[in-house]
Amino acid sequence: MELDPTDVKLLNLLQADAKASYAQLARRLDISSSGVHKRIKRLVDAGVIKKFAAVVDPSVVGKKLKAFIGISTAPGTCGEVIAQLGKHPEVLEIHEVAGEHDLFVKLITEDTLRLNELLHEIDSIPGVSSTRTLVVLKTEKETGSIPLG
Repeated sequence: MELDPTDVKLLNLLQADAKASYAQLARRLDISSSGVHKRIKRLVDAGVIKKFAAVVDPSVVGKKLKAFIGISTAPGTCGEVIAQLGKHPEVLEIHEVAGEHDLFVKLITEDTLRLNELLHEIDSIPGVSSTRTLVVLKTEKETGSIPLG
């Protein structure tokens, strides 16, 4: 889908504050509120905007431990391993990767005790041949915003 400069500016504004009203966005874009509505609908219908969501501060809700896990799988089992990993609410991201591991997983949980339980659960998934865990000590930058210009 081709994005014109107004679409790009609108997407940047929404990524910064998805709760902004159509009237606020219209003023910033110098277009009508109905124009904002039509553009957002078109962007949603085209799949450019996947969803609108609240960003929760993990530490405020007791999720203080973030980790990345490299997972190696037995040949032909990657799809089933992904399906089983997806059942864990603590698993935030699952990526198929090239390199030392087949999958790279980002998860968040309360503490090391729960992380240990999760690691045992992951190790018991049929097809998981090995894992390597990296515990995050401090996050310097984390964003879900896509740079559009």
